Amino acid sequence: SKMLVLFLEGKMRDYEGRLLKEIWAYDDKNIERIHNFIQWIFPLDEPSKAVPSAPVLFEDEIDEIKKSYLAKENLIKSKNWFIEFLKRTDAWVNEKNHNHLRISRMIKSLRILHSDEAANSCFNEILNIATSRNFQSYNVVRYWQKC
Repeated sequence: SKMLVLFLEGKMRDYEGRLLKEIWAYDDKNIERIHNFIQWIFPLDEPSKAVPSAPVLFEDEIDEIKKSYLAKENLIKSKNWFIEFLKRTDAWVNEKNHNHLRISRMIKSLRILHSDEAANSCFNEILNIATSRNFQSYNVVRYWQKC
């Protein structure tokens, strides 16, 4: 299916009828409250435990996304958008926050669909924010490092 490729290129709506740019327009309250967009902007090749209806990448889709300049550019835009959200909120600095899983997904998705450089750079950006916020969950940071 080409659905995820087209969604990441901004040309097709997700199961909820949203375009990528409409998700990027979410305010902080919606980013925090809505739980079924992260699986679309950062898809993985494994099912989501949180949202069983979320899309799962197939090999051919991974190859197509890697070949799509637009999809890869939008993955970086989504990363920048989500990191800006994390800079504006302290919610995720606490123990056991759903944004920890979102961060893991973002790093993994960038590694699968974009490049090791993009994933490592994302991890470093997150680490810088976490360090500046006195983030204490070292096990979480170690997990992100392995994503």
